[in-house]
Amino acid sequence: MRAGALDVAPVFRLTAASVLLTGLLAASACAQDGVAASAGAASVLAPGDTPGAAASSPAEPAQRRRAPLEWRLDIQAPGDLKDLLEEYLDLSRYQQEVTQQIRTGQGVRISRSELRRLVAAAPEQVRALLEAEGYFAALIRTRIDDEVEGRQLIHLEVEPGPRSRIERVQMIFEGEFDNLLAQEDAGASKLHASLDELWGLPKGAVFRQSEWSAAKNGMMARLRSDGYPLASWSGSAATVDAQAHQARLLVVADSGPLFRFGDVFIEGLERQSAQAILNVAPFNKGEAYREQALLDYQERLQKLNLYESVFVTLTPDADMAAAAPVTVQVREAPLQQALFGVGVSSDTGPRISVEHLHRRPFGWDWQAKSLVHLGRIDSDVQLDLISDPREQRKRWLMGAEWARKVDNDDATTESQRLRFGQTRDGERLARTRYVEYQRAVVTSDAGDTVTEASAVSGLLQWAWRDVDSQLLPTKGITALGSFSVGQSFATSETSGTFGRAYGRFTWYRPLGSDWYATSRLEAGRVYAADNVSIPDTLLFRAGGDESVRGYAYRDLGVQVNGVTVGGRAMATGSIEVAHPILKRLPSILGAVFLDVGGVDNDLGNIRLSRGYGVGVRWRSPVGALKLDLAYGEQRNLPRLHFSVGVSL
Repeated sequence: MRAGALDVAPVFRLTAASVLLTGLLAASACAQDGVAASAGAASVLAPGDTPGAAASSPAEPAQRRRAPLEWRLDIQAPGDLKDLLEEYLDLSRYQQEVTQQIRTGQGVRISRSELRRLVAAAPEQVRALLEAEGYFAALIRTRIDDEVEGRQLIHLEVEPGPRSRIERVQMIFEGEFDNLLAQEDAGASKLHASLDELWGLPKGAVFRQSEWSAAKNGMMARLRSDGYPLASWSGSAATVDAQAHQARLLVVADSGPLFRFGDVFIEGLERQSAQAILNVAPFNKGEAYREQALLDYQERLQKLNLYESVFVTLTPDADMAAAAPVTVQVREAPLQQALFGVGVSSDTGPRISVEHLHRRPFGWDWQAKSLVHLGRIDSDVQLDLISDPREQRKRWLMGAEWARKVDNDDATTESQRLRFGQTRDGERLARTRYVEYQRAVVTSDAGDTVTEASAVSGLLQWAWRDVDSQLLPTKGITALGSFSVGQSFATSETSGTFGRAYGRFTWYRPLGSDWYATSRLEAGRVYAADNVSIPDTLLFRAGGDESVRGYAYRDLGVQVNGVTVGGRAMATGSIEVAHPILKRLPSILGAVFLDVGGVDNDLGNIRLSRGYGVGVRWRSPVGALKLDLAYGEQRNLPRLHFSVGVSL
């Protein structure tokens, strides 16, 4: 019976040592052979060597006096184990190396005695490799056949036997964690349950050395990241009964003290307020330390757009564990920043833009962003102000905008907007509420006013994002929902109250074999009396890159006096599948898609227009670049679409 403590060293360490030893022995053997030949002395013959080979004439070339020794290794073992032995067994690796060097004319030689030493060492190497995979009762046989066609045939037969399985796992904790468990502390009990769930070698599992190491590493990482950054191992052991094919595991962990968050110390501030940094902290003083909280803190600070770099650390000093100080190191971004751009979009055509950002206007704890955007189809001027985070990550916002849009039927929509409100960012959910004034006028190409109205409304909006990547999502969901109520004011029609609801849901899902699916549902509805006039900017249109492809931007709407205007109800949907075009270029994908959608003044009367086609996707560092060729059935012609980024 083989029993005892087992904590096998990684396989590559054993292999590296064996290769080094083998190399030294081989070099020594070759050197001895060379000295004997040059001196003309008799050689010591290993079994199987012939006197004729040793008594060759001194004038005969060395390569002819001693022919290269080659062999063939025949491993008989189950498939996966055979691959393992061929890759890591010294006898197999050395055979491949020597055979290759001989074939290329290099002067590497090995004696028969050295070959026998390699064969003799093979069973112990095989046993170590198999034990790392859970086989502790293996039968290993080796034999060497006589030379066949100048080669010796070496047989290695392996019967691994049954694998050893975990019979018992015992976890022992020391330190403050153990004290809190004895007191039935809720936080400690929750952590203990998570350690049990995380443990990768439960009772009944096959014992493997790699999984034994991974289980211990995972357990220690969880302890250190959830309150005990100074945790360490007091000991660990795996006892294997080779005859019973069972393993018993024991781990003893010293947690050290429980760390709690203390004061936050800030370094690197020059102009910005320290309060913004303190207000976004995801923990309170006295809470148990969590490594994820520090990572979340750093991410929140980076999203404020106030700093070029942010680094958040906690001091792991046992003497300060009850109130461990947190250090935030920042390097502030420039106070002002200007960007100039020239671009083109399949929706809005060519455009130029100028953007200016001031990170502390008039010495206030606000950011001011000004944008001038001029294009043939879409032009606007904006001024947005947003405060630094207040308590509970709330931020005040104010904005003003003038916009002008030219539609395909040459109708022009000119609008103005003022708003004031508050937003609150969460890890996945962002909530916004504000009051807003809007005015919109739609005029025909002849200059006639088609619709004109203004409104004051209050809005609540929720944005949810739970995806594997913000820029290049392949799994998860995004959702946007809003609801507003208000009072409209019309110049030629009836004023009145109204309500407006809107929702957009996008689902990303991998399908396997490098196929990816994206589906989207979108709907909106304005609730008001039929004779109440609503500003066109609060109504709905469809068509374009992120709506129904195959149709122009804002192309689907309601006809009033031959001009397309917004409707009171809208519904769109899309499904798309994509796959890499070439395996060696996984960031470039081909796609096929189907979009449907329509707009009307009544949700039940919407007639869906279809668009479908093919496209190319490039998963670039700044987001997905999309190029689509779509056919819109209602327009009876193909249309090219391209865009960059992800729409919520």
